[in-house]
Amino acid sequence: MGFGLCVLGYLLTVLDTFYAGIIGWPLLAFGFFRLSRTEKSFAFAGAMSVLCTVYSAADILVLLKVIDGEGALYFALHLAYIALGACIHLVYLLSVRSLATRGGDMNIALRALIWLGFSELYYICSAVSAVTVFGADALPYYAQVLGNVVLIMKYAIGFTNLWFLYGCYAKITTAERIEKDEAMLKEIAEKEAAKRRRRKEDK
Repeated sequence: MGFGLCVLGYLLTVLDTFYAGIIGWPLLAFGFFRLSRTEKSFAFAGAMSVLCTVYSAADILVLLKVIDGEGALYFALHLAYIALGACIHLVYLLSVRSLATRGGDMNIALRALIWLGFSELYYICSAVSAVTVFGADALPYYAQVLGNVVLIMKYAIGFTNLWFLYGCYAKITTAERIEKDEAMLKEIAEKEAAKRRRRKEDK
């Protein structure tokens, strides 16, 4: 259930440009908190996801012209948002790696590290682009190119991570469900065996 919520929440955060993050971040946080039952470190990613909602709310305030989208406050929030995004991906992908390693799925564990590297590269480029753009009256050519590259990376890496999360939902959650079903069947079998013993004793 946790990975399923994360898939939906992450999709909405990728579409944050269209103000979907105001729903996506809380949903992602809820998914991470659910996953923290199996891997405690997911809770940190959940807490940081809650904080990201502030930036999504600020985007709506910019749209409503309540705050200045080119001012220092929004710029500070944007940098904080980038830093939080980098930390969320660091924590959640290392948590997935730990969970997959414990379950013996080294393929998912390795892919978690690969996507972590690409994700952190995106956030570094995003921070450089934001600093370059802030306060500039006319953007130099390299800043325009970097901005376009960051935009492409946002969706390419975002949807790649989304697909990876879906894979976790399909594989790790299924394995978890099998373990729960096996435990439930074992419990039922033990109860039936106890009933049979009591019937024999009554005879």
